[in-house]
Amino acid sequence: MKKILIFLLITAPFLYSFDQIIKWDKSVKTSETIIFQDGKFISKEGDIIDRSEVSLIKFNLKEPVESEKSDIIGEVTPNELKRRADILQEKYPDNAKLILLDEGYQRMNIDGSQYSRSRYSLKINSEKDLNEANLSFYSQPGEYESRIIMARSIDKNGEVSYLSLDDVTYASPSQGLEYFSGKKDTKIIKAVIPNVKVGSIIDFEWETLDLKPEDKNQFYTHWYFGGDDPVFESKVSYIVPENREFYWVAKNFDPYDPSPEISKKEGYKIYKFSRGECPPFVAEPQSPPMWELIPFVFGSTYKDQTYLSQWLAGFFKERMRSNDKIKATVDEVVKNSGARTEEEIVAALYRFTQEFIHYRSIKTSISSGLAGHPATETFENRYGDCIDKSIFFATILGLVGVEAYPVIVRTNDQPRPLYGELGVISGNHAINEIHLKQNGNKIIYLDSTSVTYKYPNFRSDNHGIPVWNPILNTVREIDPPDPEFNKQVFNTRINLKNDNSAEIFKENIYKGELDAGLRQYFLSMKDKEIESLFVSLSGRDYPGSKLKGYEYSALSDYKSDFSIKYNFASSQVLKKSGEYYIFTLPIKYSFSFTSFESRKYPLKYNTTSAEIRSVTLELPEGYKVRGIPEGLSIKSDILDYVSNYSLENNVLKFTDEFVRKKTVVNVNEYKQFRKNLLEVEHSINISIVLEKSE
Repeated sequence: MKKILIFLLITAPFLYSFDQIIKWDKSVKTSETIIFQDGKFISKEGDIIDRSEVSLIKFNLKEPVESEKSDIIGEVTPNELKRRADILQEKYPDNAKLILLDEGYQRMNIDGSQYSRSRYSLKINSEKDLNEANLSFYSQPGEYESRIIMARSIDKNGEVSYLSLDDVTYASPSQGLEYFSGKKDTKIIKAVIPNVKVGSIIDFEWETLDLKPEDKNQFYTHWYFGGDDPVFESKVSYIVPENREFYWVAKNFDPYDPSPEISKKEGYKIYKFSRGECPPFVAEPQSPPMWELIPFVFGSTYKDQTYLSQWLAGFFKERMRSNDKIKATVDEVVKNSGARTEEEIVAALYRFTQEFIHYRSIKTSISSGLAGHPATETFENRYGDCIDKSIFFATILGLVGVEAYPVIVRTNDQPRPLYGELGVISGNHAINEIHLKQNGNKIIYLDSTSVTYKYPNFRSDNHGIPVWNPILNTVREIDPPDPEFNKQVFNTRINLKNDNSAEIFKENIYKGELDAGLRQYFLSMKDKEIESLFVSLSGRDYPGSKLKGYEYSALSDYKSDFSIKYNFASSQVLKKSGEYYIFTLPIKYSFSFTSFESRKYPLKYNTTSAEIRSVTLELPEGYKVRGIPEGLSIKSDILDYVSNYSLENNVLKFTDEFVRKKTVVNVNEYKQFRKNLLEVEHSINISIVLEKSE
């Protein structure tokens, strides 16, 4: 029995290839081609069948019909694909994948629904990429519908194998998705392109129709030209009704002109962007995300966030409602915390939100995605995703008179959003913006999705990014924090004995990101695993060391910085060299990216940092230090570093402080930054010579 492919009910006439049209009365109409227009199916033979009479449509995918060679997605023949593959293969012989065509057509229909059609062709040169033959598309009848138009493979000899209808299957989504969405007819359309081997070309085309977009006034879209693999041709067409404005931003096209070809057709404006060959993107260590660096075009029917802010703010305000039960709980939390000042109250409710509302991401619709759930529902459920938690936190802060808002961000491991350049819904996370009136109307940001951050700390992937506040219609920058925010302190005391053995005492104190991260790490471990961790730490500087004791901060103590202490014995602190002994600092600075003398792209960190170290070597009688190195001092816009050695009463002490103040090192700054880091590495690795009297 042939499987059924969901048919798209689109607003404009379209032509398709069919096996059969099956009516509710069980009658069957066979036709080679058919048009769907104005709610009716019109066969090649002239039969007209009303949509309401049709039960099922059986597709024939073996050969594309002439309509599929239209100007929507241009026809590129198998021979042409082979020619392109040969050209790219010669230029990029070591590449596992060669992209021969990447083409898109994205349209905002006059009624606000949205249609897209895409074609993707590639050559596979590696077994690990054979999974590219596995196709999967989400489809929700009546809302978001998908269809495979054509799929085929082309072997080395030019033989073409088309996907047949029998290769198309339908899978139900997870039970959780069905439960939370309440939609039982959602399907995942799956297919495997036949006869795909290493050396094959894969060529497929698909379309989607979004019948119920979040807002029919909005049309925002994007296209990236290129990526990890070489691309022979990449192009996209954006189509909007003539009565709608369309704004676009293109970046990283130099020296090419990104301007589109603009035309009009049948009541629509067409913006066609294209680029020929795109070489593969070669990443550098700690560079920004690839999608921020390769050529791209973003488009929108709005030039700024104003309309989008009004639209989303309406959802937020509707959901930021409380009730007596929430008010009573908030009053109790504040009372039990002993909080008096505005910041103390915010801190107490921050901790409450972090712990009381468990993070759980359930995104099945606008109500659970971008706009979130009502605060009352989140309170009753005691779970929610980032937007749910930000709405709830803003709501309860409002109950105690604190001005707070849910805000949209894109974390700094993602490309920067184009807020301020284009009206876009662009974000992968939601946090809170809080205006502290008792502190000079200072604006702070908090992220309640992570339990182990203590006030006023928040996740470092929120540092150095723009933040969109829909309620206030503002875009602000979350500046990277002062390095003090992430300060780490490492103290080492080495008690050297006459037999050259030593007992080493270590104390590490962590703030900010590592404070939160280590708390979470320790919470996830069992006692035996924690002990194994300290055994490993004790042998990191001096292999073969024996752990003697350890302790760490109470994991529930969010008033103090997280710290660990441990001590161990070692016989490898000194190395014998002739009649002398060599001591090197148990400090490791390693900057792997410094192997690059220059960079094409900026160097990017998530956040700022500060590290303070001290090493104290207590020498027994009979030992003498033959000389101590000079310290090092560096001061720049990016890095401050200072180190110092001292020797007093046979106690050698080293101290240093490493402060990185910026999160982005630009290409023109890198050379000096690298030079400074290499100086730090060198200064730390200098050997100190000791001699021992007999």
